[in-house]
Amino acid sequence: MARYFFDVTNGSVVSDDEGIEFDDAHSASQEALRSLPDMVKDQPLGSVGEKVSVTMRDDHGIPVYRATLTIEDEWLAGQP
Repeated sequence: MARYFFDVTNGSVVSDDEGIEFDDAHSASQEALRSLPDMVKDQPLGSVGEKVSVTMRDDHGIPVYRATLTIEDEWLAGQP
C-alpha cells in the first residue's frame, strides 16, 4: 500500500498533511474524482465557470493526478 495526499483548490488551496493509504494509484485517483461533488454540494455557488479541483500527490510529494469539476450555468430562454 502507498499513501496519497489530496490537496483541494476552491478559490484557495488546502493542503493535505495526513494522506490516505490505497492499494494503488488508480484506486486513489478514483477516490479523488468521487470526492468532487461532495465538496461543492452545500457550498454557495459563485461565478460562472467556478472550478474545484483535487490534486493527488504521492508519498514523495510529487503531484501525479488532478481531477477538476467545473460548474457552469446558463439561462436558455431569458432569465426569470
